[in-house]
Amino acid sequence: MTTAFTLRQKLLRRILELSKPMEPEPTYTPPVLQKMKGIKAVAFDFYGTMFMSGTGDTIIDDPKNEESVAFKAAFETLLPSLSIQPDAVEGVQIYKRVINDHKQAMKDEGVDYPEVEITEVWKDVLGRLRACGNEELPADPGQEFLEKLTIEFEMRNNPTWPMADLESTLQALAAKSLKLGILSNSQFYTPMIYEAHIETEPDQAYFDINLCIWSYEERLCKPSLDFHKRLKTAFEAHYGIKPEEVLFVGNDMLKDIYPAHHFGFKTALFAGDQRSLKWRKDDPRVSDISPDLVITRLYQLVQCVG
Repeated sequence: MTTAFTLRQKLLRRILELSKPMEPEPTYTPPVLQKMKGIKAVAFDFYGTMFMSGTGDTIIDDPKNEESVAFKAAFETLLPSLSIQPDAVEGVQIYKRVINDHKQAMKDEGVDYPEVEITEVWKDVLGRLRACGNEELPADPGQEFLEKLTIEFEMRNNPTWPMADLESTLQALAAKSLKLGILSNSQFYTPMIYEAHIETEPDQAYFDINLCIWSYEERLCKPSLDFHKRLKTAFEAHYGIKPEEVLFVGNDMLKDIYPAHHFGFKTALFAGDQRSLKWRKDDPRVSDISPDLVITRLYQLVQCVG
């Protein structure tokens, strides 16, 4: 058994240990359903659509007010022998500043909506904490430690749980011979959350490896049109599927429906959880856009396509 395999199994197990069942919060939004003709593929957002999320998004995009609690628990779990634990409130402030600094550096290079690489963020956080007097913290943390720290913090701060009918929906859509993809703001642990709960990697069951596009790999995130264009390109280049033959499913009118609509995709707004449903009615980019479908359960997709 390789070290990398062992670490991955440990992280997957830890994700499950730090997870607990969640129930969607009702939105009282009436579904808007219709039969969609000519659909050859369905692409999904991850947080707030396929998986319930404590914040309705990635923790980077939509932070909670409990970060200090998660920060304290993460450090005490991984570094219990420290004579003095780093101050959690100060640590969270540093964490946020580092994220902003990393994003600003990429914006200065012309990236409109940059995505950070979260283990690079935590490495800088540890360095700044050491500079503030926490000299017992690792001076040169390895990738394994950084990934463990990320999981300990993220799973506490932004708990996730699969939507109740996620797997049955994916099974039914795959049975209709539809290509399935993912386009999501994400970090390295995002596909691992899927794997921990579904017991296989996304591109090993249901989803096509060529159609899984993660922001942490692209270093670009929603609602960047360039990010969404990469999904359009992938469908066309690998399978000759045109945008109007793809149904994109997401919970956010700005981050999901707006860019998908811009490139000609059909769209479905997932309105099944109040935590994640975002209409963005004050944003002019979505003021004249209506999704083709509004669904309150993922399984409603099955009756609309194929």
